[in-house]
Amino acid sequence: MSQTFHVIVAEDDPVVAVTIAETLEERGFRVTIGRNGFDAFKIDQNDPADILITDLRMPHFDGTSLIARMQEQRPELPILVTTGYSDNLPKEEPGQLSVVQKPFSEDSIVRAVQSLLGVA
Repeated sequence: MSQTFHVIVAEDDPVVAVTIAETLEERGFRVTIGRNGFDAFKIDQNDPADILITDLRMPHFDGTSLIARMQEQRPELPILVTTGYSDNLPKEEPGQLSVVQKPFSEDSIVRAVQSLLGVA
C-alpha cells in the first residue's frame, strides 16, 4: 500500500479498539482511537480520516449519532460499523457503509476496510 490511510476507530471497549488498531497498523494503516462518537468526531475535525470504524452502542455519543453527523459533514467518508447487536443496523451501501458483526476476525476487518477504500 503506497498511501497511508488514516483510520479513526470509535470504540468504547479498549480491548476491541486496540485489537482493531494493531491489526490495521500491522498492515500499514495509521489509526487513531476515540472512546466514543464525540471523541471520534473531534479527532476527525483536527485530523480527517480516510475511513471511520465505529461501534454502534457507546456512552455519551453513540455510533448511530456519529454516523449521522459524519454523513452530514463528510458524505463521501466510508464507514465500517462493528456491532454485537442485530437490531437497528444502518443500511449497507456498497463502497460507502458496511457492517461487521462482533465477534469478528481480524481478517474480516481488514477485508472490509480494504473494500471500502478500494485497495488490495
